[in-house]
Amino acid sequence: MTRFPKRRHVVATVLSTVLGLAIACAPSTARFPGDVTRGVPARLRVQVSGQVRTIALDDYVLGAALSEVTPVSESNRVAATVYEVQAIIARTYAVAQAGRHAPEGFDVCDRTHCQLYEPARIATSRFSAIARAAVARTTGRILRFNSLPALTLFHSDCGGHTTTPTAAWGGAALAYLPARQDEAGGTHRTWQFSATAEEWVRVLASDARTDPGGRLSGLIVSQRDASGRASWVRLEGGRGRHVTGETLRAVVAAQRGARSIMSTLFEIEPTPNGFVVKGRGFGHGVGLCQVGAMARARGGASVTAILAHYYPGAR
Repeated sequence: MTRFPKRRHVVATVLSTVLGLAIACAPSTARFPGDVTRGVPARLRVQVSGQVRTIALDDYVLGAALSEVTPVSESNRVAATVYEVQAIIARTYAVAQAGRHAPEGFDVCDRTHCQLYEPARIATSRFSAIARAAVARTTGRILRFNSLPALTLFHSDCGGHTTTPTAAWGGAALAYLPARQDEAGGTHRTWQFSATAEEWVRVLASDARTDPGGRLSGLIVSQRDASGRASWVRLEGGRGRHVTGETLRAVVAAQRGARSIMSTLFEIEPTPNGFVVKGRGFGHGVGLCQVGAMARARGGASVTAILAHYYPGAR
């Protein structure tokens, strides 16, 4: 798995806005119009460095927000907006995913499989005070869609266009996670990964899904999604393969690190002795784009406006 203005008193009219912030009290529950009771857990069981700890929800939210966002070179105003947004989506994600690891005896892990949680950052980050205040201002607030906690997916950099869970990994279509252009004035990351054909063969042979059979003569994007990401890639060689762009990215990342192929928004070009992958962005591209959210905050957008852009229809 980057994201304040004045604290607003929540009144009934917030439910009629384009996107309102649903309020749920922890540790108790809150009542909403229509006599619907929605509970938010007061604590989470979090696996931290292999050990299960029971942590107060907002302490977890603070640690997760500081682990996932570092608004370097931004003003305190922008950083405060970013941390309010991140606190709301971190809390919502934790509530929506609570129990994800129930068979293993905890709710969420401290890795990108859930969301990063490095509690040491609470003591060491220079943004700790700003983030703590942002968590306090948003306490109890989560996003809901059709009365359920939204799956508030987020990533570092969409490269200028977000995508859907279905296009990214074959997940369920969710109306509040659309593919949409995201040019808010931020500078999107560009990157490239190059290797000889022999190196490509060694990397790809590490996984049965991408093993080219000892020889690689072609690496071709055969299909793209609406955001321009590589949906499918054809591997030509001793054994032909057709894999998703996300599969190719995961296999290479497992061998060469997460910053090798940083997203599936890429082009592939042959070189005299191999192939080079040139791309934009960092992460899966679904939900909130931290680079875009930062740019919107810098431009004066409110927390509500930022959330409305990335999770349209959620309240």
